[in-house]
Amino acid sequence: MTSAPPLPPLPPLPPLTTSEALPLDGHQLHLDPAPPAGLATATEVVRDHLTRLGARFGPGTGPWHPGGSAGAARDRYATAGPETVIGLGGPHRARGTDLTLRGWPAGDPTPFDETTAQAATGLMALHGRANGGPRPLGTDFLGAVAGTVATQALLAAALSGLRGVPVRSARVSVVEAALFSLGPYVAAATAEDEPEEVPSPPYRRAARPPFLSADGVRFEVEALDVQPWRDFWKAVGAPAKDIANSWRAFAARHARAAAPLITTLAQCAARHRYADLLLIAERTGMGLCALRTLADRRADSDVRYDDDPWELRELPRDEHDGLPAPPYASARPHTGFPQLPLGGLRVVESTRNVQGPLATSVLQALGAHVIRIEQPGGDPARGAAPSAGGVSARFAALNAGKEVREIDIRTAAGRRAVAEAVAEADVFLHSWAPGEAARLRLDEADLARVRPGLVYAWASAWDRAPDGPRPPGTDAMVQAWSGVADTVRTPDGTPAPSLVTLLDILGGHLAAESVLAALLARESGAATGRLRVDSSLLGASRVLLRPLLRGLDEAPGAAPAAAGLVAATADGLIAVGAGTGTTPAELATAPSATWRARFHAAGIPAREVVTDLAALPQDPALSPYFTHDGCARPTPLWSFS
Repeated sequence: MTSAPPLPPLPPLPPLTTSEALPLDGHQLHLDPAPPAGLATATEVVRDHLTRLGARFGPGTGPWHPGGSAGAARDRYATAGPETVIGLGGPHRARGTDLTLRGWPAGDPTPFDETTAQAATGLMALHGRANGGPRPLGTDFLGAVAGTVATQALLAAALSGLRGVPVRSARVSVVEAALFSLGPYVAAATAEDEPEEVPSPPYRRAARPPFLSADGVRFEVEALDVQPWRDFWKAVGAPAKDIANSWRAFAARHARAAAPLITTLAQCAARHRYADLLLIAERTGMGLCALRTLADRRADSDVRYDDDPWELRELPRDEHDGLPAPPYASARPHTGFPQLPLGGLRVVESTRNVQGPLATSVLQALGAHVIRIEQPGGDPARGAAPSAGGVSARFAALNAGKEVREIDIRTAAGRRAVAEAVAEADVFLHSWAPGEAARLRLDEADLARVRPGLVYAWASAWDRAPDGPRPPGTDAMVQAWSGVADTVRTPDGTPAPSLVTLLDILGGHLAAESVLAALLARESGAATGRLRVDSSLLGASRVLLRPLLRGLDEAPGAAPAAAGLVAATADGLIAVGAGTGTTPAELATAPSATWRARFHAAGIPAREVVTDLAALPQDPALSPYFTHDGCARPTPLWSFS
C-alpha cells in the first residue's frame, strides 16, 4: 500500500473539547520535568489528559505534592526504584493530591522499561501466541494504560475531595495497571473447573488473518456470527469442511489470543482482487477492512486536529428536563475511608464483551456500586469456556461483584425497568450500536427526565470517524483501520492486528476516565446542563499512537522506536532494555537469573519472560495483586490515603 502524500501546514487547532465544562479549571498540575525514561509515556498521557480537562501547570519545575518538596521523589529513586510524583492542586489554593507513579510495585528498586514490563506481566507471551512465541508490542501500550489509570486516580481523588473526603495521596504502578487490565486472560489461565484450551504453536496447516488479496491488499475480516462467515468463504471458493473447522478458532481468537485457521482460506482469498472481495462481503454481511499505514492515518481529520480521546459534552438545559439548580451534588453522601473515592455512587451499565465491562469494573474498583443490565437468561458470555465456579472465568474477571438485573430492553416494560434503575443512579453507561439508544428511547434526554443530573456515557467503536461506511466496530477492525496493526507487526515484519484486545482494554480505561471527568464537572458546578461523554476504540488508538503519529510530522513513514531485545538464555527467555549491545548468542551462554543480575547491576532493565500466565498469581512479588475464587482475579490497582 502506498503512503499518503505530504500534508500542507495544519490550520489552527479547534477547541480541545466540545463542551465549555472544564472540570479541572483552576487546578494546578505539577510534574517532574525529567521523569524516569520508562515512565515518560505514562507521564505524558497524564499531562495531556489533565490539561485537556482544564488543569494548568503550576509554578516551579519539580513536582508539587502536599507531603514534601519537589526534590523528595528524586531522592527516593535509589531505594524505591523508578517512580515519579504527579501533583494535582485544588482550585483557590485548596490542598490537592500526590500521585506516586511507579514502574514496578512498591519495594522493587530494579530498572524499569516498557519491554521488561510486557515480559513480566505476560503481555509479551499473549501477543506472541499467534506467531509462535513471546514478542514485544511495537508501541508503549502499558505506558498508555498506566497513564490513563493514573489520570483516573487523580480525577477520583479530586471528586472525593468535592464530596467531603480529601485524598492526600494515591499510588499505582505500571505493573499493577497491566495485571488489572489483563485480568480476563489470567482468570482463564487459572480457571479451576477446566483447563484453558489454547492451541500450541507451531500450528499445523494454519494461517491467521489478515489475508492478502490477488492485487496485494492486506485486509482483516470480521464476522459476528457464523452465517456471514459461511456465506463469504463459500462465495470465495473455500471447501465447506475447512470453513466449518475454522469458525470456532476464529470466533475465539481474541479470547485465546490465537487463531489457527485452515490455510485454504488464505489461498482462496488470494485468488480474488480486493474490490471483488468487498462486493462479496457486502452481499454476505462479512466485514472487511484494508490495513492502513501510520502515514495513511496521519491524514485523517481527527488526527490532524488532535481530537480528544473522549468527548465531554454539556447539552443545553431544557425546561422539560426537570434539572435542579446546579451544581448537581450526589444525593448520596460519601461513605468515607476506608471506603474508596466513589463510595456511595451508583452506576448502571448495559454493555457486552470487554470495553464497557472493564470501564465499570474500574468504577467499581474505585468504590461505586454497579448495576449490570443483562438480557433474560443472562449474558451469553457467562457460559464461555473455561469456567470457574460455574461461570466463565473471563466474564467473572470483568463482572464479579456487580448487581445483575435481567431486563428485556426491547419491550416497553423492560425500558421502564431501565428507567427505574437509572432513577437512583449517578451514571448510565452503554455500548449499544449507533442509533440504538434513540430507537429504544433511552438516550440522554429520555433518561435526564427520570434522573436529573445523570452522567450519560456511551462506549462505542468509531466516535465521529471514519467518514462514510464503517467496518464492524470490533477491536481487530479498529486496529486495522487506525494504524495500530501497522505498529504491532508479526515477526517477519508483516502488519497485523494483535489478537490481544489492546483497544478494548485501553478503550475501557478511557471510558472510565471520561465518566470520572463528567462526575467531577457535575459535582464542581462546572456544568449546568445535561452531561454526556462519548469514548471509543478509535479514541483509544489515538492515545496509543499519538507519539508515533506526531513523529511522522518530522519523518513521514518513520518506523516505531526499537523495542528491547528478547532472546533465549541457557534456561529460558529474557527481555532486556534497548541499546545494551548484547547479542542473542551471548545471552544463550548463561541462565536468565545470571543475566538479570548483571544487567541490573549496570542499571539496565531486564526480566525473565513469563510464558505461562497461570504462574503470575504464584509469583511472591505479584500474588498480593490477585484474589482467588475459582480463578485468579486482579485486586483494585490503586492505593489511596
